[in-house]
Amino acid sequence: MFDLPISFMLIACFTVFCASAVQTAIGFGLGLICVPILLLIEPAMVPAPILMISIVQLVFAVWFNRANIQWPLVNMALIGRLPGTLVAMGLMLYFGELGLKIFIATSVLLAVVLSLFKLTAEPSKKNHLIAGFFSGISGTTSGIGGPPIALLYQHQHPDIVRANLSAYFFIGGIMSVIGMGMVGFVTISSWLYVALFMPATMLGVWAGFKLKRHLKPTIMRPAILTLCSASAIAVIVTSLP
Repeated sequence: MFDLPISFMLIACFTVFCASAVQTAIGFGLGLICVPILLLIEPAMVPAPILMISIVQLVFAVWFNRANIQWPLVNMALIGRLPGTLVAMGLMLYFGELGLKIFIATSVLLAVVLSLFKLTAEPSKKNHLIAGFFSGISGTTSGIGGPPIALLYQHQHPDIVRANLSAYFFIGGIMSVIGMGMVGFVTISSWLYVALFMPATMLGVWAGFKLKRHLKPTIMRPAILTLCSASAIAVIVTSLP
């Protein structure tokens, strides 16, 4: 079914497990951890399969946080994400697989930079519209759409952050997967990798809930960003002629 050694598939599943646990425990990390590492193992593993397993994760997050969702702001971000997704579809068709690998790695580095610099922006409807647009581009092309929209929530109450971002990424992820499918980036292999990763994803969610009270984001965050940066740079280097 897969043309990869068992050891590679185990590494990929372990990466998804760790990323899912971190995502559940501290609120970010799935795309940042998975995308650059899986891209080195097998390009077909990203971005569609990662977005698809993230949608499954977010079903639980949306349900548990549904009472705190601010739909007027979420809807504005989703309106902005739609044209961003269309732009991303054009980029995917134009650049092809090799160009997309470099674009994904660059997106990872940009996400790391945005995470390091604590930029602030007013969580207004206008800014949600703008952030949704850029999140649509990066989320569809790379599976990492978090930083543009998360910048608006750095100083908001944790309950609001979890609720709004879960709702936005759940619906936005579905939009991006549909866009990927329309330009041929959701294939049979995408679904096979989703099936491969699903047990690791569910175990990661379970582990994340168990570890949530014990993990210190101040320790995890630098390690994650360092790993992502190194992986992204490796992808760029190996992709160049």
